[in-house]
Amino acid sequence: GYLLGGVLVGPIGLGIVEHHSDIGEMSSLGLIFLLFMIGLELDMKALFKMGKMTVITGFLQFPICALITTLIFVAFEQAGMHLGGGDYPAVYCGVTAALSSTMIVVKLLGQKSELDTIAGRLSMGVLLCQDIWAVVVLALQTNVTGSSPMGVIKTFAMIGILIVSSLFYAKFVMPAVLFYASKSVELMLVLSLAWCFFICSGAILPIVGLPMEIAALVAGTALGTFPYSSDFNSKIKYIRDFFFVLFFAGMGMMLPVPKFIDVVFGILIALVLVLARWVGVFLPAWALGGDARPAGVATINLSQLGEFALVICTLGVAHGHVDEETLEIMIFVFAILSIASALMIKYNHMLYTRVSRVVEKTLGRPAAVSHGDSEEDEDREIVLLGFHKIAFMLIAEFKAKTPELLRSFHVIDFNKNIMPKLSELGLKCTCGDISSPEVLRKSQHETPRIVISTIPDSLLQGITNKGLVQTARQVWPDAHVIVTADNPQQAAELYEAGADYVLRMAKLSAERLHELLNEHGQHAFENSSLGDIFEHYKARDNNLRGATMFLSDNLKM
Repeated sequence: GYLLGGVLVGPIGLGIVEHHSDIGEMSSLGLIFLLFMIGLELDMKALFKMGKMTVITGFLQFPICALITTLIFVAFEQAGMHLGGGDYPAVYCGVTAALSSTMIVVKLLGQKSELDTIAGRLSMGVLLCQDIWAVVVLALQTNVTGSSPMGVIKTFAMIGILIVSSLFYAKFVMPAVLFYASKSVELMLVLSLAWCFFICSGAILPIVGLPMEIAALVAGTALGTFPYSSDFNSKIKYIRDFFFVLFFAGMGMMLPVPKFIDVVFGILIALVLVLARWVGVFLPAWALGGDARPAGVATINLSQLGEFALVICTLGVAHGHVDEETLEIMIFVFAILSIASALMIKYNHMLYTRVSRVVEKTLGRPAAVSHGDSEEDEDREIVLLGFHKIAFMLIAEFKAKTPELLRSFHVIDFNKNIMPKLSELGLKCTCGDISSPEVLRKSQHETPRIVISTIPDSLLQGITNKGLVQTARQVWPDAHVIVTADNPQQAAELYEAGADYVLRMAKLSAERLHELLNEHGQHAFENSSLGDIFEHYKARDNNLRGATMFLSDNLKM
């Protein structure tokens, strides 16, 4: 939207701004504050809490994707494809194509409440690592031409000194200042500007010799290390949005009338970027033991060009490494993939399901993989479609009260990490896509008596409970199907679709409270206190708690 706004008011639009240079200084300020805000959201502590697979995948993704895309674009240039002037257009296109958009991914995954899913955490881990790699790229940009190895070493040494001094000053000086300023949004805005330019002023001293872009990122990162950074970020969001508009609108004003060949090159680069993401994100995550589905969904989430890509290309033009044509092509790529990502992330699970089915058929791989001993492969009477919180507590109830009935259950889910523990309890487990009729048919040959989905639509990915009813009826027409609804209207629709019973959490909670209060009413004249009834129910819950220990904390739903 900001890019299109810049095009509209720029020279090829209404002509309100006749030339990009008319707002050049303001656009440069927008770039500085864009990097400052990115630094504020760079949380290194969160990265290392995400697990080994996420951290390793995150740090491998950028060099893998950058190498692949750079080699491909160099080959394109050798074949006669013109990516712009200067000495390094293919390198700039390849390196920047390895970066994804933090703003787009965070916003769209937040709207879907998927930031805290396995795929969401993997996506955020890769984005954090990309920001770290972007700092390395920014540092190397100033030493691409005419610098000795000592010049590169000096640049990184100065960055290290700047980071340490910024963290020291921010830890021992800024907290007191920000504490007294936190009552006034206006004062917080002024202080954020002052802090950013204070670090930038130190960076451009002749003895330091660092660009302001790196200093702005370091300034944001230093403030982002403190517990109040999220509150601080929310209070200065208005000035952040203002400078975002300036930067991206400035990019839009730089766009000439689109040439057909530039648009074709933009689409081609976008296709290469999307394909390279599968090598850089999916393969490392899968090779490190991650589930294929979260790895694939994270790959789809990250299939766009990032803000840092435009920043790096803009600085490349300023350094004379590339000309404006390269930047224009990458702006086209950014616009194309930004629009595409809105749809891809919205339907990420559906896209992965369809892609995985095509790949499985092409490779001749089985759609469903059973876990456990071969003697445990007999069909079971109860099939659980998906294993989440309610299914977890259901198994815990059976484990505590009637463990002999656990052998009646068959769990079908894409998360293979939970299956060894469930198999130890006697459950049959199948790793597969619950939305696929082929998976259900191959995993359970005989018709089960009961099919249960305990996951509401708000948490289901790639299918709805109504779709599960229809799929179960298609595969096992004689089975009794139990599904879950979020509200009475949805429950009515599920009954119409053929469900035999519909669970509603609000209704079940009300029934439990009715049971408790009714027991109190019946014993009100029998010297029974309400506290005794509460203790009775608490004891029941405590007795169940021990039965939930069959999964480790990192595997519980």
